[in-house]
Amino acid sequence: MSMLVTVRSVLNLPTVAAGHPELIAGSEGLDAVVRWVHVSEQLRIAELLQGGELVLTTGLMIGADPAAAAAQLAQLERAGAAGVIVELPPGREPTRQALRTAAAGATLPVVILHQRVRFVDITEAVHRLIVAEQLEQLEANRRIHETFTDLALSDASPAQIVGAAASMLGTAVLLEDPDGRVVEVAGAATAPGAATAPGAATAPGTAPDPGAATAPGTQPRGVDLGDPHQRAAGTAVLVSVRDSAWGRLLVPDRSDATALHVAERAAQALALHLMAERDARDLAVLAQSAFLSELAQWPGTDVQAEARAASLGLDSGGRLIPLSIRVPARSDDPLAATRAERALREDLQRAVSKAGATALVGHAGSDAVAVLLAPGRGAPRGTTLDRVARAVVTAAAPGERWVGVGPAAGGVLEAAANLAEAHHVADAARQLGATLPDAAGSGFATLSGSGGAAPHTHSPDARLWFRAADVRLPGLMAMLASDPRCERFAASELGSLLATGREQDLALVRALVETGGSKQAAATRLYLSRPAVYHRISKVEDELGISLSDPASLTSLAVALLIAVGPHSA
Repeated sequence: MSMLVTVRSVLNLPTVAAGHPELIAGSEGLDAVVRWVHVSEQLRIAELLQGGELVLTTGLMIGADPAAAAAQLAQLERAGAAGVIVELPPGREPTRQALRTAAAGATLPVVILHQRVRFVDITEAVHRLIVAEQLEQLEANRRIHETFTDLALSDASPAQIVGAAASMLGTAVLLEDPDGRVVEVAGAATAPGAATAPGAATAPGTAPDPGAATAPGTQPRGVDLGDPHQRAAGTAVLVSVRDSAWGRLLVPDRSDATALHVAERAAQALALHLMAERDARDLAVLAQSAFLSELAQWPGTDVQAEARAASLGLDSGGRLIPLSIRVPARSDDPLAATRAERALREDLQRAVSKAGATALVGHAGSDAVAVLLAPGRGAPRGTTLDRVARAVVTAAAPGERWVGVGPAAGGVLEAAANLAEAHHVADAARQLGATLPDAAGSGFATLSGSGGAAPHTHSPDARLWFRAADVRLPGLMAMLASDPRCERFAASELGSLLATGREQDLALVRALVETGGSKQAAATRLYLSRPAVYHRISKVEDELGISLSDPASLTSLAVALLIAVGPHSA
């Protein structure tokens, strides 16, 4: 691609060099782009300029007056002229001296030609360069357009698109994903510490900002290019899919217009690829969702169900694991709920693929996804389940996703029937806020209904998935706790013990429930003497009008405690 026509390149032309040019001011402006050449002898020339012109003049309007020369140069600077060339052959020393005096403080490039030249030769030469550069730029734009259009129409991969951009620019081009990780890189990565392989970690907290694009010439964020104070300026363009920022395309070592143009066209091709990929996934999910719904009342045979599942991508050579994954209900914000479910499905599909498994994934209401997971042939079911659950749960904030697991089955119909249990378990775990296993191995650490704040990071020991044996009666009660009938039942069973200040009496009832009514075991658990416990038991029995030794009463109290207070913390 040709260089832009600048004041410097004009001075190097043979037609200009023949006039023995002398630069007397504005050396810092020699790289200004020349848009056109204008010949004028008028005093009020600024009114005729649009900016970027190189003005040719014989200086007749200046005469020998430094003030007039200074005023003329000031006009040209205000009008945005690229520079001025004044022809002053021998015999015009007063004008030459006035111009030198006036140009002493000028930033505009001011050039004196000491020999006569034909201005028409200069204008023709410069205009030929400008037109040639414009034609070459148009041809380059056409090549860029055709290249990325062909890539988009041929469903080229992100690696091919990024590679084409790097080849055109002759420098490194990187693609960041939504988490700020470099997933594709092509071209020579010359910056110290530059990420040179897909998946390279980037600086923390550098996810794409959907609110604003990065302007050319600013430092791209998110790619480790060594010392922040020594990073090269570059170009960054957002890759957006349906008005949602997916990631960024980075050209760390270039910030010119060509780099921006190539990056923008590459980003458009990437967006088309991502949209097509997402549409294909959405169609697959719709088909799988419809199939999972049909399985509830499947009209055909087991063999037909297996064949249909295989056609949808399920490799059911072994046992199938039914899963339900719940997200927080967002009835007040349907758009947020849709985004959360889409993010969940994408995380799930990546996790299943990475684990070497296959799965059918379908909608299960506005806040859940149903899954039939088929571990890879020869892969242990537990290992595959752990890997998939860990990837799905840890991809979101703590307390955002709950995985319920139903009994594994050898066939599609049986596994689909067990999805109901998986949904129940996931819903119960969500209601309980089940996050961490307790030290005693009972399944939960803190299962209170108090709505306490979730931890900011996932514990390495965090429970990844839950079975019916993990939630049991506490899970059922947690789901039913807001039912007015349950609330009335709890209030009638516990009475005034629910009032503020009765925590010790509630602790006594809970201890008796958990020890099967053993007064001695309750005393040990509460660190009280047996006489003290007997006295408090008698007082509570009189108040509630029941016997705390009666198994039926203890069962009713256990259920009431689960409804009103929640399960006990280990």
